[in-house]
Amino acid sequence: MSATTNNNYKTTFILDLRESEDDSAKVLADLTEILTSLGGEVSDSEDLGMRDFARAADHRYTQGHYLEFYFGGPGTVPSQLQEKLRLDKRINRIFVESV
Repeated sequence: MSATTNNNYKTTFILDLRESEDDSAKVLADLTEILTSLGGEVSDSEDLGMRDFARAADHRYTQGHYLEFYFGGPGTVPSQLQEKLRLDKRINRIFVESV
């Protein structure tokens, strides 16, 4: 029997909802479901709202909607999460850090 080590993570998502019918609450629910399906256990999530970028790469896109998640799970979850969301047009950036 092998024991899997669970790590704790803080993940910040920057959303780009300009061309999406979904609102931040729908994306938050979707991301919680995805994290759970990958073996993660969400302990807390927060909708941080719209924030301006310190440096905008595109002058037409100067702010994004921020969501923050705290979750625990195996060490494979962050890479699986990034791979799963790679083509999701609603997600502009993903920052994962161990806590």
